[in-house]
Amino acid sequence: MTIINCHNISKLYKETGQLALDNLTLEMEAHSVFGFLGPNGAGKTTTIKILTGLMQPTSGEAWIASEKVEKNSIALRSKIGYLGQEPAMYRWMKGKELLMFVGDIFGLSKSENRTRASMLLEMSGLTAAANKKIASYSGGMVQRLGIAQALVSKPEVLFLDEPTSSLDPIGRKEVLEFIYNLKNETTVFMSTHILSDVERVCDHVGILNNGKLLACEKLEDLKNKFSTNVCQIEFEMGSNFESFINALKGEHILNYKISENIATVNLMHIQKEYKQILGLLSTLNMDVKRVEITHASLEDIFVELVKTAEK
Repeated sequence: MTIINCHNISKLYKETGQLALDNLTLEMEAHSVFGFLGPNGAGKTTTIKILTGLMQPTSGEAWIASEKVEKNSIALRSKIGYLGQEPAMYRWMKGKELLMFVGDIFGLSKSENRTRASMLLEMSGLTAAANKKIASYSGGMVQRLGIAQALVSKPEVLFLDEPTSSLDPIGRKEVLEFIYNLKNETTVFMSTHILSDVERVCDHVGILNNGKLLACEKLEDLKNKFSTNVCQIEFEMGSNFESFINALKGEHILNYKISENIATVNLMHIQKEYKQILGLLSTLNMDVKRVEITHASLEDIFVELVKTAEK
């Protein structure tokens, strides 16, 4: 089921003349984690501000959970949750106290509020820190509490703007695990410029650059579409590549490159040429650490799409 529909959304900042979004059209499936990917300044935050009713688009329209997106719409806000890049919360409060404070704002009964707060603390891995002051939390803990806070009202769509950009590796891992496990609870729209985060938790991806959507589909389908059928051979340090390169040329395998101790060979006929490479390595008795066929990474796809768009 489609839960987000955007049709030809554009945003022109009149003060600067900058076209931040250029006819953005996308659809997003319910109960998925959607990675909205792009470099800084691509228009990701502008998109989120429009979809959450914080900003009016110059043109176009959108619907979230069958509710038309309009600036300051109360009906829209009842269906969404939002966490910005830097969570704003009362640091003198305790974790559970904050969640119940938010629950009061949303009009939850006392019993429902306690139950919801306890459940969200467990989901976010913060039960042990429930009665500790937020000021004592690590960056990752604060971010997880921020996500829990955005979930108090049981939103149908949760918007996260760069949720891991300021975290250390441990904090990033904890937050990404939390996000990955939210599919049964809600739909996640996650804006980020960190490609590895998208590969770890997202099943759908949209790639934005200079306000234009370059791709929007399942991550697996996108990778298959850009599959490069590359064979990587990692040699022991100090290996002499000359005999291997000459042997490749002898087999008429000419599309390759050498970087430090790794040879990367583009295969035109996968099975045939892969067997040829294995045979050459065996014949030459070369010291090899690794031989594997790899596929296009999200980074490869992103670079290719951006380069093509900017030509």
